[in-house]
Amino acid sequence: MKLRTRLALWILVGTVVVATAGPAAAAPGDYPTRDIQIIVPFAPGGGADASQRAFNKYAEPIVGRSLVIVNRPGAGGATGWAELARQRPDGYTLAIATPPFTIIPPLVKPRQTGYKLDQLDTICIYAVVPDVLLVREDSPWKTLKDFVDYAKANPKKVKAGNTGTLGADFMTTLLIEHATGIELTQIPFTGGAQQLQAALSGTIDAMVASTLFSVAQKGKMRTLAIASPRRDPMLPDVPTFQELGYNVISERYRALAAPKGLPAHIVDYWARVCKQVTDNPQFREEMTKLGQPVAYLGPQEARSAVNTMTEHIQTLVEKYNLAE
Repeated sequence: MKLRTRLALWILVGTVVVATAGPAAAAPGDYPTRDIQIIVPFAPGGGADASQRAFNKYAEPIVGRSLVIVNRPGAGGATGWAELARQRPDGYTLAIATPPFTIIPPLVKPRQTGYKLDQLDTICIYAVVPDVLLVREDSPWKTLKDFVDYAKANPKKVKAGNTGTLGADFMTTLLIEHATGIELTQIPFTGGAQQLQAALSGTIDAMVASTLFSVAQKGKMRTLAIASPRRDPMLPDVPTFQELGYNVISERYRALAAPKGLPAHIVDYWARVCKQVTDNPQFREEMTKLGQPVAYLGPQEARSAVNTMTEHIQTLVEKYNLAE
């Protein structure tokens, strides 16, 4: 498959904002009057689960109500987001959304996915996690140039893992192939843990994943490049693809989402809560340790970022007939 350089899948808009947190103003009608359910469409212990639990810890004192995590794993997150889409838009059931994972299922499997994109609404984005290209620490490829040179000389010999065909890392790997002019053999796995084990054992040669893996596997896996417009402060020695001359930008959002139709005053309420949480230095420190850089995008900016990402993915789906 050939991708055009202009098709960078997703671009971070907005900047990290630092300010002093204060109590959130009450929403009209004294919302909330009871505890709030937060759907996490993945099993406990994963990156999305960890980030939402960290968010809830700092949001609860502001909200004054319990934010109850409900894990709904299945279908790469689609099971939980389908459940969110069926809820009343009253502010008492929200969810973590993780574009592009939220976006891809209804675009590539519209008949199998239990929700449509217009059934969900983004309230805010509170973290942005770039993708990276990883190899084992003992790999002969010390730099991205080493990797690209070998792959060019040996088309399709390098095996790159992903967490499922048509998933986010599958798409990012296609971007890397196009931008560098190499051809890899993609090997799908059922999840990040299985993909990582395959990389560590030598079953595969490389993998695309989030910076979470770079931080957690430092000393075992080597990060060759990061698919972000800027270097990551947690990985200051890792160059960006753009620095090295390749237009590869691929990032994953941590967002708070609601069923479509959430009243404006509740959207505004949660945007203020989100802003105050992201301004909290303790939250920022905790998220940094999780490998998830904090960035606040309010409702308008967040929706614009998600819409842009959706347009880019839709272009790929149509151009390469990826829909099932």
